[in-house]
Amino acid sequence: MHPAILTLSIINLLVSEVACHGWIKQLKLDGATYVVFPEVKVPDWTAPAINITRQIGYDGPVLDVLSNDITCNARAVPLNDNGVSRTGTITAGSNLQIYWGGWPHSGPILTYMARCDPDCGSFTGSTGNVWFKIDEYGYKNGWATQQLDTQKYWWNVTVPQCIPDGEYLIRHEIMAMSECKTLGKCQFYPSCTQVKVVGGGSVSPGSSDLVAFPGAYGKTDKGILWDTNTQDARDYVTPGPRVWECPS
Repeated sequence: MHPAILTLSIINLLVSEVACHGWIKQLKLDGATYVVFPEVKVPDWTAPAINITRQIGYDGPVLDVLSNDITCNARAVPLNDNGVSRTGTITAGSNLQIYWGGWPHSGPILTYMARCDPDCGSFTGSTGNVWFKIDEYGYKNGWATQQLDTQKYWWNVTVPQCIPDGEYLIRHEIMAMSECKTLGKCQFYPSCTQVKVVGGGSVSPGSSDLVAFPGAYGKTDKGILWDTNTQDARDYVTPGPRVWECPS
């Protein structure tokens, strides 16, 4: 092969690898499987959401933590059918199983919930302190995404057993840490799913446990402005509030 052609092939390969991101492929809750995107190499990002997970703008990251896109991603709008919220039923205390189908970057995985007011079919989640964190995994002898790979790209999140029944938005995200050393270049991949919790209790998070998106993350937060080349990953602290847990 001619050297110029070989060089171009290598460049195209590198560009392809850099552009290779990921998205949630399907969910499992209460025994039901929900396809988020059809099994195609590149989904139609302009198509409406086909299930209970809101559409995302494309497979790339959200960079601006102060924009509304950080809430549920670009183009993520509430889902309703003829004015009725589109939700999947999940029992409090059970697991939401999330399948990414692959992931090329290293970083933490975080999950939040927000009570939909008045319902998920009209609730954006982008206003006020409404979100509480239910799960996080930063670095524990390896990044969360390494654990995701070990689990064949499935991630399980337990819905708190004590929360009241009702409609909730679940915000699940992966952070890619490779460019976090540069201000404003940390990569976020949030996705929001509309659920109806049943079999719950009567305990809700207090005001001190609730945060806003945008608002929960700052550009210079310790877990966001982070240099993976010079800082020890064992010192990493995930951004946002603490994980809220039901009273014992």
